[in-house]
Amino acid sequence: MSSSRSSSRSSNLPSLRGLAALDALARHKRQGAAAEALGISRSALSHRIADLEAELGARLVTRSGRVSMLTDEGTALLAAMGDAIGRIEAAVAPLQRRLRQIRLSTVNTLAANWLLPRLPRFQRAHPDMEIAVLTTQRVVDLDGEDVDCAIRNGMGDWPGTEARLLFRETLVPAAAPGLALGRPSAWPVIRARARFHDWPLWWQQAGQKGDAPSGGMVVENRAQALEAALAGAGVVLTDARYLDTHLAAGRLRVLGPVIALDTGFHFVRSRAPRNPRNVEALARWLEEEGRSAPQAGWPPGASD
Repeated sequence: MSSSRSSSRSSNLPSLRGLAALDALARHKRQGAAAEALGISRSALSHRIADLEAELGARLVTRSGRVSMLTDEGTALLAAMGDAIGRIEAAVAPLQRRLRQIRLSTVNTLAANWLLPRLPRFQRAHPDMEIAVLTTQRVVDLDGEDVDCAIRNGMGDWPGTEARLLFRETLVPAAAPGLALGRPSAWPVIRARARFHDWPLWWQQAGQKGDAPSGGMVVENRAQALEAALAGAGVVLTDARYLDTHLAAGRLRVLGPVIALDTGFHFVRSRAPRNPRNVEALARWLEEEGRSAPQAGWPPGASD
């Protein structure tokens, strides 16, 4: 019985959008200014107020030339409400912003060298969306953490997720232009702890003779390896797409062939994301970016 009374009370509450339109009109006097403040058209403003008047069965607004004035009933209604509209808007604003925001998790190397240089184009095309890029080495829980989607490296077979291939992973050696180098077997290589297998793999598939170099510098991850190469510390083995901006700027040069791996970088989302329309827009855009060819400075066949 109490549930029925609660439902009845809710159905008798006036439209919040109508009340906000009435409040804006009271503050700005003119329909055009009130509509602009709410981010809607003048027609939409008029419809919202008309619907509110129909709900309440009272005339709330009258016009005198181009100026809209509240009737006694409209003035009394807003006076009784006090600052309720402002408090409701303040309470709803964080939720609206969170629904506009996309929280994307990925590793630092991909974020810095592939994703972030491209994101301004997406935001110019979707100014109403906000992208928050979170970098971590671990695999985030898309259902249990405050993350909407991720770019992960692997085969794309993560349980409970939807994965779309952006591009296949590749390996290519590169070094700063001024670095003195001899034969490949004598290269001062830079190795990341988590990717020790990369150099023997590239060495074999690139047709190099003997064993892959094993000396040189050891760093924690690929982001540090790339930074070390940019500083002239040695030869880095990294994904070809990480080098686009560095090659174009002359900071690095390619030293050998690009080989493709079975793994790839995937856009990953839960099967029921919080803001599916925005996440889908980002997914399609990233797929298109992943299909684009590498930029200037690549040897023949590097984009295959």
